[in-house]
Amino acid sequence: MQPDSLYKKIKVLFSHDGKLDIGLIILFCVINLLVLTNSILHHPKIGYDVTGNINYIQILLHRLPGPGDSNEFFSPPLPYVLPAIYDGVCNRLVHDTPDNLYGIPVVWACRTYDGKFAQGLNLLLSLGICLLLLMISEQVRPGNGFFKRSVLLFLALLTVYYKTFSQVRAEPYVVFFVVLSIFFLGQILRTKSFSFKYALLAGISLGLLVNSRQWGFFLFPAIFLLLLLVFLRDRMASLNYAKMMAISCVVSALVGGWFYIHLYLNYGSFTAFNIEPQKPSLADLPSGFFTTSGLKDLHIFKEPVRPIFDTGFFPLLYSDTWGDYWGFFTYHKQILGYEDNSATVVPYLGQVNLFAVIPSILLLLGLGWGLLRLFRHSIGFDPGDQTMALITLIAIVSLAGFMWFVVSYYPMDSSVIKASYVIQFFIALLFPAAGLLEGVRTRSHIAYWLVVSLLAIVFIHNLPAMITNFR
Repeated sequence: MQPDSLYKKIKVLFSHDGKLDIGLIILFCVINLLVLTNSILHHPKIGYDVTGNINYIQILLHRLPGPGDSNEFFSPPLPYVLPAIYDGVCNRLVHDTPDNLYGIPVVWACRTYDGKFAQGLNLLLSLGICLLLLMISEQVRPGNGFFKRSVLLFLALLTVYYKTFSQVRAEPYVVFFVVLSIFFLGQILRTKSFSFKYALLAGISLGLLVNSRQWGFFLFPAIFLLLLLVFLRDRMASLNYAKMMAISCVVSALVGGWFYIHLYLNYGSFTAFNIEPQKPSLADLPSGFFTTSGLKDLHIFKEPVRPIFDTGFFPLLYSDTWGDYWGFFTYHKQILGYEDNSATVVPYLGQVNLFAVIPSILLLLGLGWGLLRLFRHSIGFDPGDQTMALITLIAIVSLAGFMWFVVSYYPMDSSVIKASYVIQFFIALLFPAAGLLEGVRTRSHIAYWLVVSLLAIVFIHNLPAMITNFR
């Protein structure tokens, strides 16, 4: 593709009625400037499972890590490849005495540099994600600048996005390949005749997705359910889609399946993990685990940090989505050389949770709106509706899959409930929420701008929660 052609395609994404959409450009820049700020400021050795992730980076060029090397041994290697190459270069350039890391000579100072490099890559992934979100928006609502703005506006509000992209983790790659896969699957849904090209591209993207993190497998049930829904309305179209998506699944298995064969051959399971699972049982969970709201004594708006909601799934997930429940981003006790800032930050995080009620309601109403549209007759014919249906199904399956994961592992480790682990659920919610907001706009411009104004106020109030205090 010629640079001039690429520029024109990007310009179209940021245009509305033939003119550059300044509001859209501002949203795009604000989101990625926040990601850039955190990639610069956030300490690379602060994060979930960070020691295991950096160990993985330093060991990967020598071998796939095992349980004795990293607690992330079960994670696919794709997110660690470029940082591992960088680490190899760093080891040669930094003149320091190598240390022994499980039999591998490494330069200890490179761990910090590796982390900063990985954070820089997260910024590139975020730029790509935002562009892909706009491309998917064009598939769902062609030429609708309001819809694109709504998608980015809801993304801009998600603290969990900035928190996840500040850390040395695999989930930024998961988000990138989820939205890339949705885009290629959306192209399949727009194709009336058989297209091997899009089937191949979707398969490669899905393969890279499952080679980033196991969360990517949640897309496959959503694809199957979409085919089933389309089949009930248009059998000929569903057969064409089924052929292309079958090819995509085969390609994805060839691209990403080798790592899971490695897990099976070495650890006896395709789903090896660093915690021994148990048979999922609600009886093993604390009383009220899925029914506790956190509204008793209004703790969710006063002290939304650990261990207040360790036995309540939804208030914990809510607090970790909009704030920093586990204390790896904005609040910290007097540990690791950081002064205790909980006296001022924790009450503020309670206010963040209160303000976040507004976008939370809209995101959930959007999901409900998307569910209702799943059963509309038009799903069998309109590609935009089909893509929206796929995204809605991805949200539902991702949340259900995550809850199954929590039920399986929570009794052994309560820290498995982290919003970053299910970030694709929140990314999928952006589109039905934007669709809901479009429905409001078509009925009442006053109500639409009132909602947008409220969301802008929420963003301004919650902005400090989106910037790291681990500097």
